[in-house]
Amino acid sequence: MKVIPATLARAVLLVGVATTGFATVGGAQAARQGLLSLEDARLFYEVVGTGDPIVVVHGGPGLDHAYLQPGLDALATRNTLVYYDQRGTGRSVAALDTSAIHLDAFVGDIEALRETLGYDRITVLAHSFGALIGIEYAARYPERARALILMNPVEPGSRHAADQAARQAAARTLEDSTELATLTGSEGFSARDPATVSQVFRVLFRQSLRDRARIAELDLDLVEATADNGSDVARLLGESLGELDWWDRLSDIEAPTLVLHGRYDLIPPAVSQDLARTFPRGRLVVLDSGHFPYLEDPDGLLSAVSSFLVDLGR
Repeated sequence: MKVIPATLARAVLLVGVATTGFATVGGAQAARQGLLSLEDARLFYEVVGTGDPIVVVHGGPGLDHAYLQPGLDALATRNTLVYYDQRGTGRSVAALDTSAIHLDAFVGDIEALRETLGYDRITVLAHSFGALIGIEYAARYPERARALILMNPVEPGSRHAADQAARQAAARTLEDSTELATLTGSEGFSARDPATVSQVFRVLFRQSLRDRARIAELDLDLVEATADNGSDVARLLGESLGELDWWDRLSDIEAPTLVLHGRYDLIPPAVSQDLARTFPRGRLVVLDSGHFPYLEDPDGLLSAVSSFLVDLGR
């Protein structure tokens, strides 16, 4: 990928950082929470664990980081994890328009967090759609990206779009289709009621699990801001991506890259295989999970990430 300067539509000016206190994460570790104030947004973040920093980029677009916890917290035994809510969702705030919601801004937010928290270099762990943001960060800030971990990444293009559509259609049951039709046709969904929108995500995500019954273990109880703003964030961010086709740009990514794929995921295995082959320093590990490996194969995930990070120091 061609390395381009961070030409943010708005300057990423740090005008204040407010620490909001400490919270217990995963039943054991204390997380430092704060609000990072930028010129056009406020970002909520949590820092947990000790060791080399990993900035966690959640998926969506239009979700917040809550669904990644407590499962991903297992990585905090050896590393410092920085979770944050992307602008417009969770406890992060931004205007819901093209001035604040676009790819440049989302990439710049990672750099603002790194700079504010005082890390010289970071590993970026990005899940699902978040992989696109992580890839772009590694391209724009090669001197700051120590490594890239793509967990169940979406495709940065459309090479495998037909295969993915077929896999999604095959996984959706009559029960899924009936429930989705009822939910999305309801007044609650039109009003962006958190309980209704949360249930829509449960129906969609249970299709991508190895064991559909485990969907209840994911924290998908969306807060009001995420339910209310998520669809607008997704639309605006999607518009900023345009006709997405990054395959011929990936060979310029310098950071060592670990691609994690769940063998039961709806994302075709060929996506992750091609990604690992295309990145110059790519590595593929297939886990015994669906789209959320920290839920269904936590030991495999921890082993793969730990081995990868140990190898970075050799």
